[in-house]
Amino acid sequence: MDLTPNDEQIALQTATADWCSDHMPLVGARSRSAGLWQQLDTMGWTGMTAPEMGLDHATETLLFAELGRFLAPVALLSTAVAARWTGAAGKAALALPAQEHVRILDGVEASRALGAFGDGLACFPLAGQLSSTSSLDQSTPLARIVCPAEIEPVDDPRALLHLQLLTAAYAVGCADAARDMAADYAKLRQQFDRPIGWFQALKHLCSDMAVRAAVARSQLYYAACALDADDIDAAFHIAAAKRLADQAALDNGRANIQVHGGIGMTDEAHPHLCLKRAHLLQFIVPAETAALLAA
Repeated sequence: MDLTPNDEQIALQTATADWCSDHMPLVGARSRSAGLWQQLDTMGWTGMTAPEMGLDHATETLLFAELGRFLAPVALLSTAVAARWTGAAGKAALALPAQEHVRILDGVEASRALGAFGDGLACFPLAGQLSSTSSLDQSTPLARIVCPAEIEPVDDPRALLHLQLLTAAYAVGCADAARDMAADYAKLRQQFDRPIGWFQALKHLCSDMAVRAAVARSQLYYAACALDADDIDAAFHIAAAKRLADQAALDNGRANIQVHGGIGMTDEAHPHLCLKRAHLLQFIVPAETAALLAA
């Protein structure tokens, strides 16, 4: 199992990061362009996991981590999984079932929704235009609908693992973004005629963020390769990747706000974007304790 990205994977990763930096900067996550999804579709990001594209899971995680670093729309997760396991094209919103209703995330212009129902993945059509409001993650519109009478299950159990893996990749990207934002600010902001990153308390804080992100990314790569290799423990490794990625995204998001001090405490500050996305991602196919103890 080779965990080192090859030249082609690195080229794809770099191209993804460059495109996101130019067209989808993180600081604009609160008010993204209405045509962003069309741009993503034109560039092929929405259909890159379709079987005919031939991408393995290891390559997908590299690209989704970069997309997650820029807080890309969460519907890319459900759309990617739907493209691979149902063959359906077009935007699929992400569904989070509750007891009496279903939360629909990023459902604008989506014709169907996909999410984890019980032990498996399922999808269902969306009737008409949804009435969406802002969610905790201000880049993600939220709607609530009554539980659909009929949902169509995705028979292959690997589909649920796929969604969990890509969500973990998003969380790793989110942890990276918070780390970079904190480090940049620590080098820029000065106190007592020195950058605040010179002081040991903040230096260690940033170092811990870097370690958390690196550990989560390493487990993410291993989990993706395990799924590609049909490893019998792939479900365990993906659950571990999701748990580590969620924790890294949350802890780095909080630490980023701490590094920014008083500025970070204001809701208008950019550090909140990473923390709120991290809170949202932890609710998408969370790692169950039973899966982590199964190995």
